[in-house]
Amino acid sequence: MMNIELELLELKKRVEKLEELLLRKSEVKETMSDVSKVAARDKTRYMFEGKVLSKNRLVLAVVKKFVEENNPDFASLQKAFDKSLQGSLGVVEKMANAKMVKDCAKRYFVNDAFVLKDGNQVVVCTQWGIFNIVKFIKQANMLGYNIEEIKLN
Repeated sequence: MMNIELELLELKKRVEKLEELLLRKSEVKETMSDVSKVAARDKTRYMFEGKVLSKNRLVLAVVKKFVEENNPDFASLQKAFDKSLQGSLGVVEKMANAKMVKDCAKRYFVNDAFVLKDGNQVVVCTQWGIFNIVKFIKQANMLGYNIEEIKLN
């Protein structure tokens, strides 16, 4: 009789642990859903050189301004705007490499390509959200560019 009672007690403990894990998993899913909703609705705009711009247009404007002022080669441009600022696609890419990416025209500003002093044709990435734009703005500020955030509801 004691063995059965011990086994029942052990089973109860296991069930409680499983219920606790399921509850935590549910809470994590709800939190992730909330984060996704916020990210999907984020309509923040940015003021740069007197223009109100979306996240990706801000990046394009800052990179173009940097190129105008510094006339860099591709290596220098990538050093100024490191790939880690954006993520998997990087901030800038050579047009030839960008064309190998699926949905190239959606992922890069192919109609706004520009040529650097070393002859490389370069495009800027369009993929910016509330998480990676923060790193880009920090870098742009360190390079001397003033960007003002404008919250829209």
